Amino acid sequence: MLLGAFLLNALWLGRGVIDPGFRNLDVTGIVYNARLLLSGMLPYLDSAEVKPPGAFVLLAPALWLLGLRGVWLLGVVWGTLTSLAAGALAKACYGDRWGRRVAIVHAAASVVANDADINYSFWMALPFTLAAALAAQGARAKSEWHYAACWSSAGASSLLAVAIKPSAWPVVLVFAALWLRELWRRDFVRALALPAWGLCGALFASLLVAVPFWAHGRLDVLGQGLRQVQSFGAEYVGLVVRGTGGYLNAVGIGMQCLPDQMPGMLAAAGLGVLPGRFDVRPSKLAFVPWLFLLASVVGVSMTLRFFTHDNAQLWPALAVLGLRPGGLVGRLFGALEKRGREGWVRRLPLLLGLAVALPGLHERFWLHWYFVQNDHKVAGMCRKLEPLLAADDAVLAWGWQAWSVYEHCHRLAPGPVYKTIGTVTTLNTNTCNRGYGRLELRPGDVTRQFMAELEKHPPGLILWSTYHHDMGGDPLDEWAELSAFLEQRYTMVAAEKQLIAYLRKDRLESR
Repeated sequence: MLLGAFLLNALWLGRGVIDPGFRNLDVTGIVYNARLLLSGMLPYLDSAEVKPPGAFVLLAPALWLLGLRGVWLLGVVWGTLTSLAAGALAKACYGDRWGRRVAIVHAAASVVANDADINYSFWMALPFTLAAALAAQGARAKSEWHYAACWSSAGASSLLAVAIKPSAWPVVLVFAALWLRELWRRDFVRALALPAWGLCGALFASLLVAVPFWAHGRLDVLGQGLRQVQSFGAEYVGLVVRGTGGYLNAVGIGMQCLPDQMPGMLAAAGLGVLPGRFDVRPSKLAFVPWLFLLASVVGVSMTLRFFTHDNAQLWPALAVLGLRPGGLVGRLFGALEKRGREGWVRRLPLLLGLAVALPGLHERFWLHWYFVQNDHKVAGMCRKLEPLLAADDAVLAWGWQAWSVYEHCHRLAPGPVYKTIGTVTTLNTNTCNRGYGRLELRPGDVTRQFMAELEKHPPGLILWSTYHHDMGGDPLDEWAELSAFLEQRYTMVAAEKQLIAYLRKDRLESR
């Protein structure tokens, strides 16, 4: 099982180890902030960041050891562990052999759920799933030591998941149900111990995430950053709510995207939940996968964007329920076992997982190819232009497709703003990669401060992408001050379809 899960995750994610780069530009933000930590700086202080700190702290050691290649290698291991965590949940609820089967099914189809990428949803999926698996295992614990170990680990895993992406918080629904189960059984000692051990684990994980800030004596920066994350989340969701006429309307519209994004997975889960075998004695924890599915659906719905990579959180729950022993898929396994077809029983999880993935593979591979090509263009421009820059020159990306310029050119932005979308401009309004709306400049101090940073520390290279034009218009066209700044101080030196590079004129003159 372990080898199979590893090989399948390596198949989907291993290309990043061979050809390290960015397939989803959100990952550039994780790497940028991890680089800040490695350079002795802090997210939220030295970057205008709006995402939680968990992924930054998690990836920094891998980035320090092996660079981007190390991040992708960690991704292969992380994906493997996510498949095993889904299997561990199934094992706790259904039994050992079902755990092995779920792990392989999850690994075989993971490419569709996570876009074969390592963004925030991908990193969150492991601790989110592991928290539920540990909680279920805790409910089966025979000794008090095992009980304490499971629940403290579940608390730590859930806190880490939320620190990576807040939409992991609904896992507390599983915790609450298992706590009520202890009350129902009148085991008041364990009912008191459960939240105590869970909170201890959560506290330990929160201290680990806070270590870089504590080491600098700037826990206030972490607190400020978390408030920024909360404010960003409220604005991010609010845009969709207003655009669709209410939260429930937004959820309903977003849910319609799921059949297009993961048709095979939903079909397999649907077959699994239908009753198929009445001779199977239900497990005492058979309710846990249903609650975990509810937690996953609530989590996927939280941002109201329903992007394909968000489904990394949903797939473990679908895989566990899809192979429910009492369902139609479970009946197929039972029929093969009765006929002595052990070979087919062993092969069926792999075949089922690949069949589930097949409807979405073409789209994922096309997207993968598209982003790889864009990333190679940015890397090529950096190889060509970086020798023209001074050692202390900063670089700046304008537009989503240019964000990887920081990593490939080995430079930071001239100020805290390294991503202009959502900071200098308003937020994007797309849902399920549909409904793009024009971005506008934010009024007030933000644009003035950004312009002041550029005047004070003009970057040696500005990489501009057509991303804004693709969404209806570029705010740069309306920003006379920045347009004049570009025209007076920079020269266009390279163009690659959607990317245009501007080099500072004095850098060209000094060569």
